Amino acid sequence: MPIYKIDSNKIIELSHTTFASERIDEARELQKLVINSIEIIDPGLYVLTCEFGDWQDSKRRIDILCIDKAANLVVVELKRTEDGGHMELQAIRYAAMVSGMTFEKAVRAHEAYLRKNGLQTDPEEEILNFLEWDDVNEEDFANDTRIILVSADFSIEITTSVLWLLERDIDIKCIRIKPQKDGQSLYFDIQQIIPLPESSDYQVKLREKVTEQRQSRRTGERDYSHYNVKLNGKEGLDLNKRQTMHFVISESVKAGIRPEELMKITGAKRWIWVNKICQTKQDFEMEQIQNIKRYDPTRWFNSEEELLHFDGKTYAFSNQHGKGTFEMTKEIFKHYPNLMGEIHKAN
Repeated sequence: MPIYKIDSNKIIELSHTTFASERIDEARELQKLVINSIEIIDPGLYVLTCEFGDWQDSKRRIDILCIDKAANLVVVELKRTEDGGHMELQAIRYAAMVSGMTFEKAVRAHEAYLRKNGLQTDPEEEILNFLEWDDVNEEDFANDTRIILVSADFSIEITTSVLWLLERDIDIKCIRIKPQKDGQSLYFDIQQIIPLPESSDYQVKLREKVTEQRQSRRTGERDYSHYNVKLNGKEGLDLNKRQTMHFVISESVKAGIRPEELMKITGAKRWIWVNKICQTKQDFEMEQIQNIKRYDPTRWFNSEEELLHFDGKTYAFSNQHGKGTFEMTKEIFKHYPNLMGEIHKAN
């Protein structure tokens, strides 16, 4: 679809051009432009690396490898041609090859990418911050692999293939970037053409349903343990992991253990606080919350009964807990024997 401008009392179409004519190279300039503006492709992406090819017996490389907010891997394949070549076949191959990536391997890839670009930030911390995770949760990492095809245009062979893949619940979409000129100024007409934006919400809900069904079938592979906990003369029975951690942390604070001391065991990222005593969630959220960049109320124990008070401050503890619950609880009891704490798996 052309872009138009107003010139005096007329509407004038901008001139069509191509990446080749503008000397925008696929492997360098276009890739760099997309990486530095990844939100135009998908607002929920974080770039892990580019030119990724860490597998045996293959010289093929993924143009851009990302993760999304659901911790899914996202393969972004770029072409500057008018037909897209055979990019859908390449992307499927790459998605299959990278689908078994672990969190640890993702961190290593991201570290190499950061260092190559002269950045000395902690790769694991950057990934955890994007995902808004307090610690590594391997169970929820890379459960699916999405594909995004980006090209100046797409042949009928590609669009037919993509539509067929969508019907079979493969998460794939086509983003068209058409360069256009106005004198010496270059513009991009960027549109998602498959699936059509108006049908995206329905397809997202459908994929979520499929994901739930897959996870349900894998229930036996996941840890749904419940625990019986005793400490400080109180008892919690048949608690799930989240309930276990809040019970242990809240009773520990009530027993006089400073949150700053508990942070040495749990990690500081599991805590947020305000420098005031707040009795309600509403009061807590009206203050300047410390130790977090972006506050998501669904990720914290922050109801009136759950907030913790100590030394003039109000604390909220994370409700995001996985396999490490039992070990972390045992470590707290080991450091503070006066709690007389015990934890056992519930029958």
